Amino acid sequence: MEHSITERLVESDYAGFWKRVLISIVDFLILALPVYFINGWAVSAAERYQSGIPLWIQWGLISLFNIVLVAKYGGTPGRLILRTRIVNEQGKYPSLKQAVIRYSFLLINSLLAVIVAAGDGTLSKLPEAYANWAPLASDLTGFLALVIIIDCLFIVFSMRNRALHDMMAGTYVVNQSALLDEGYGAGKDYM
Repeated sequence: MEHSITERLVESDYAGFWKRVLISIVDFLILALPVYFINGWAVSAAERYQSGIPLWIQWGLISLFNIVLVAKYGGTPGRLILRTRIVNEQGKYPSLKQAVIRYSFLLINSLLAVIVAAGDGTLSKLPEAYANWAPLASDLTGFLALVIIIDCLFIVFSMRNRALHDMMAGTYVVNQSALLDEGYGAGKDYM
């Protein structure tokens, strides 16, 4: 019978709040330039074709990138560089479903941001429907930002340094060395 990761690891094996903040900063530094160019293309195409579809394509690509990296490699570039991994209760990388659940707050927040961007009048040629939804989306984005802050504060106060999104998805952020020390690195998933 396989043992749960929580039975085999100690508290210090889980990535703490400040390490996770550093991971986010590294991710930002790595991904800012590519996202800047993707955003430039999306906004330009949205204006040119008078359609919000390029904005939705941008949202889909960036979301898919994060979800697939977590499911396939156990983390985003910052997480991989700083030698931490996102794993489930069995010490394996999360399933696609777990990765989607884990990113649900950010997915919804970025989806609302697309509606706000499309409806704020900057992209003047887009359908008026976006403008009708933009105020509500803006309010919801503000509320969700508060939820995301609370979500992150869970890391400080919870056992095993888990954020609310980790609890929802059944995932843990652990130091890669702990996985290898406990024999979780034997499979191809942990290269």
